[in-house]
Amino acid sequence: MSLEKTELKKLILEKTPLEFCRQHLFDQNVYLFENSEELGVRGSYHNFKCEIANALETSPNNVAIVGSGKFGYSMNPTKTLLKSFNHSSDIDLVIACPQTFDKIWKQLRKAYYSNQTDVRKNHADDIFSKFIVVNNKMEYQSSHLRETISMLDEMKKNISRAFRIKRVINYRIYANWLDVEDYHEFGVGLLKNVLNGPRGDEI
Repeated sequence: MSLEKTELKKLILEKTPLEFCRQHLFDQNVYLFENSEELGVRGSYHNFKCEIANALETSPNNVAIVGSGKFGYSMNPTKTLLKSFNHSSDIDLVIACPQTFDKIWKQLRKAYYSNQTDVRKNHADDIFSKFIVVNNKMEYQSSHLRETISMLDEMKKNISRAFRIKRVINYRIYANWLDVEDYHEFGVGLLKNVLNGPRGDEI
């Protein structure tokens, strides 16, 4: 069931960040699919997660939509607070997949040790939070990384086509689900602090 903005704010303020993540952020109610007719999306959230899980050989329980596609409101505390999902909103995915994370991390280290030093600059902050993003905006000499990017791009094209999602799909691949929780617990904590302040009074 979709939440009103004031209801979402109330939940964030009432719960600890971890409680909010486990009870609400990672539950099975997703704005994108609950409003599928209006948004032109087809299929179910469960099948969506299965499609991604099958592509990466992980469990559907390790896949989730977060951000505005999840609640209908942005969770970014540095921009307009709880900004409504709109025509330009992206779909943000989190995927916990240890084997894929480890393979990419190994190739990134190899690239760095082969004097592709920009790899460290591009990925150091992400690795610290135990997630990885690789895409065509970054140039890699590693054939394995290029193959991984092609596989992930093909996955995004397939789910866009299968579920009629005509939006940019972003993803983060995490080492495990606890790292997903840690990252989002921290983010919800930041948002909660802002909602408790003067900017939050406007909602």
